[in-house]
Amino acid sequence: MSYTALPEFPADIATESLVRVVDYELIENGDEKEMNMLWEAATTLGFWYLMNHGLEQMVEKMFDMGEETLSLTMEEKMGYEQESPFGYASFEGRRSKFHAGLQLSE
Repeated sequence: MSYTALPEFPADIATESLVRVVDYELIENGDEKEMNMLWEAATTLGFWYLMNHGLEQMVEKMFDMGEETLSLTMEEKMGYEQESPFGYASFEGRRSKFHAGLQLSE
């Protein structure tokens, strides 16, 4: 894949102090300094980078569940097919009531 390289960020522009890095794990453990840093970032800058929040693991689990579901055989998927918006719908299983050619799944 070819792409156009982006230009280097200008070295004469300060960036280190622009974004506060806040450690959620420290906040959970009651660290006053970290709580104050979050408050300062929220009330002055309006944004911050939150680390050690555990969301990466949760997102990874969701992707794993999706991959596991999509790797089921068609026969297994059809066991979950429903008319309601919940559950599995086969490729031909859901069509728009307003536009006959519009597929609503897969």
